[in-house]
Amino acid sequence: MVTTHDIRNGIRGGVGRFKREVTAPFTKEELAALCAQLEPGVEPPGSKTAMRRRVRVVVGLTDDDEGETDDGAFSKPELEAIADALEVEPVSDDEPDPLF
Repeated sequence: MVTTHDIRNGIRGGVGRFKREVTAPFTKEELAALCAQLEPGVEPPGSKTAMRRRVRVVVGLTDDDEGETDDGAFSKPELEAIADALEVEPVSDDEPDPLF
């Protein structure tokens, strides 16, 4: 079963970042790399909120680039749409080890 961790790591690899051993949302640097990959030559917005919003607009998940609300971390369907836009595959069976 493909998890959000698998999809995020596939996206990380697709934008030239290292995969993570533990499940975690995208860092500001990873979001900036994602924005740069989706819109080459366009300066990424400054905040994580603005970058997530811009990614959602570019991928076609929303039309609202100016909204004040932020839905936070990407959901699994959103991650799948981003991976499709980048034409990357999830890193299958890449579940992190428990931290205990």
